[in-house]
Amino acid sequence: MAVVPLYSLAIGLASSVPGLRHLTGRKTGGTDSARYCYSVWLRHLWMTHTHGLRTEFDTMVELGPGDSVGVGLAALLSGTERYIGIDTFPYPKTTLNLRVLEELIVLFRSHANVPDQTEFPRLMPPLAAYAFPDHILTPKRLARSLSPARIDAIRSALKDPAKRADQRERIAYLAPWRPDMIPLRSVDLVLSQGVMQFVDDLPAAYQGMAAWLTPNGVMSHEIAYQSIGITREWNGHWICPELLWRVAAGQRRHVTNRQPHSEHLRLIAESGCQIATNVAVKRESRIRRADLTPRFRHLSDQDLVTGSALIQATRLEP
Repeated sequence: MAVVPLYSLAIGLASSVPGLRHLTGRKTGGTDSARYCYSVWLRHLWMTHTHGLRTEFDTMVELGPGDSVGVGLAALLSGTERYIGIDTFPYPKTTLNLRVLEELIVLFRSHANVPDQTEFPRLMPPLAAYAFPDHILTPKRLARSLSPARIDAIRSALKDPAKRADQRERIAYLAPWRPDMIPLRSVDLVLSQGVMQFVDDLPAAYQGMAAWLTPNGVMSHEIAYQSIGITREWNGHWICPELLWRVAAGQRRHVTNRQPHSEHLRLIAESGCQIATNVAVKRESRIRRADLTPRFRHLSDQDLVTGSALIQATRLEP
């Protein structure tokens, strides 16, 4: 059985042809829905609380917001003071962001339950319960974060986001961005959902994020370790020969870096952060260890069956 289906090879080849890269698509998936963004944010918030991490933040950076900055808006409506979205390509549109904001306001004011796996079956991490987290977002906290004056300020900032992170505007959006755009020790939370599997230089990325964090600042990353449809098996990228992988990947905008769960854990620890949350979701693996390419023969048995994971860590005091 071929590791890579013919349509994946065709898309990979087409993406390298001028004028045909649009075949890889521009939508990033999910964040054009307020309920999806609400669910993503509250899952991360639930997990920070569950594992003894802080749940109130002054400044938050989100990697790869996608089609809207809805996750950041959910954070602002929960009391976060300042949001910085950073992306490789500029995706969000003002009209979409404003619609998502209004829908999020309704969800928070009604204390809506967290949308679960029935509504978003592929959204990770799963939670033990999906009730609105009143123990975190208390009435007092929500009265402050959802005050009319504060919501008006968020609306105003959303219409004209800052283009620099060293300013104190409530919302900033940087695309394309560089690591040096974020001042050192200025961020309380760095969050990503389904992004870190696409980062080419993971050591530099984790070192950079750790440097942005204030002491006891938190990074929270939901990471998928799957081939994202390029190979027949969800983890077939670990048995795919290097040349075949390069052809199938082509110039797609979103191609997994193929790094396993253990590598992300190692790099986060080496960045000077202490891992507090490691919630791995297992998937059945049908590939044989003997079929692994030389580059990935070191993978552990756990790596081979870890389809995704939420990793949260806090910066250690120097």
